[in-house]
Amino acid sequence: MATEMKKISLFEKLIYGSGDVGLNAMYTLFSSYVLMFYTDVLMINAALIGTVIMISKIFDGISDLIAGQLIDKHKNKYGHCIPVLMKWAIPMVLSVILVFTVPDGSVGLRVAYIFITYNLFNTILYTYVGMAHGSLASYVTNDSKDRSQMLIFKMMFAAATQTIMASVMIPMVEYFGGQQMQSAWIKAIMVFGVIGLIPIALNVFFVKERVENDAPAENILIGVKCAVVNKYWWMAFIVNLMANFILTFNLSVSLYYLKDVVGNIALMGTFVACSNLPGVIISAVAPFLLNKFTKQQMVIFGAGCMLAAQIAFIFMPFTTTMLFLTALLRGIGMGFAMGMAGALIGDTIDYGEWKTGVRVQSVLFSAASVGAKVGQGALTAAFGFVLSAIAYDGSLTVQAAGTISGIDAFFKYGPLVVAIILLIDILMLDVEKKNPQFIREIAERKAGKNA
Repeated sequence: MATEMKKISLFEKLIYGSGDVGLNAMYTLFSSYVLMFYTDVLMINAALIGTVIMISKIFDGISDLIAGQLIDKHKNKYGHCIPVLMKWAIPMVLSVILVFTVPDGSVGLRVAYIFITYNLFNTILYTYVGMAHGSLASYVTNDSKDRSQMLIFKMMFAAATQTIMASVMIPMVEYFGGQQMQSAWIKAIMVFGVIGLIPIALNVFFVKERVENDAPAENILIGVKCAVVNKYWWMAFIVNLMANFILTFNLSVSLYYLKDVVGNIALMGTFVACSNLPGVIISAVAPFLLNKFTKQQMVIFGAGCMLAAQIAFIFMPFTTTMLFLTALLRGIGMGFAMGMAGALIGDTIDYGEWKTGVRVQSVLFSAASVGAKVGQGALTAAFGFVLSAIAYDGSLTVQAAGTISGIDAFFKYGPLVVAIILLIDILMLDVEKKNPQFIREIAERKAGKNA
């Protein structure tokens, strides 16, 4: 049962946040490069890959909810989340290597292999390990401020890892033999996989679970219902979803934009640094900004930055300086949205308990993580269909004029729509202001029952 907690040390918060280095080393490889690997290295039709990803998202959404329920309901002497990190981190790394070891054979055989390995990593193992780490903060402390800071540090390390991976992945592949060599991709992924296991191991040794779930849901349907009727969870979910849409544009769609529209994929490292580095800096200072600003205020500011950046990107003449400056401004905006997304989800836990009488932690985080996966996976699938529709051919050095125009339009106008949706949503998300009332009334109810 939850009790009054002592303050969590900065060291433990940082170790917790560093776990996202291991998780994002794997997921950035997967979400950023897998589509290009399939279309440009294996020469598989983009629409086929889009179909595989779209179907997989159905299983992926279900698996998130199941994983959260399993974590909430099961524990051993180490807690609910730490045992999952101990047992399943290494299998997760092995599974992402399998994603890139597509064998020679017929198109049907290759697509079947892609479907199986895609889901083994993304739907099962990454989901379970990632959900355990995402939920861990709520089992470490029940102090809202400490929990928010832990989740923000998590996002800080995630952004830093994504920036580094975007800068070093292609050079690493080139070092091992070149972008057109499948073996080079596999070797690079093995290197990053081993490195990624280190911070996950540090979490196992140095992060301690102290909080027990007061009233875990009896079954997954109850947990899902608690999420569905939680209006603030839906709003926080949209923040997470929109932030991950922008992240996908930065990490995945940008590969095609820089390669085929700009004609210089070597700009990828600088572009992602401009897009993500502000998020690293913002995430580092955001825990301290919580003393002066609400999460809602910071995300409103971020959405405004994203909107201004995209308008400028669309209407100003193209130069590499303009590309990087607008990426920087958009990155500032995304930093606030991404950095606050997990903390906002954490705030909805108390409202959910106030409304339903059931405190559901991992299920709410797991349902929210669907936002990250849908945001990245579904947009990747949609972009695969777009590539097929505009006649993209991975074997061509220079794409047709209509193909280039299609990629250009998708990269420009997609983020504009996302920024508008984010701004409208966050203006209505006032859970922070009302949470003290919810927490007080929950305590009064419990006191009345125990009287």
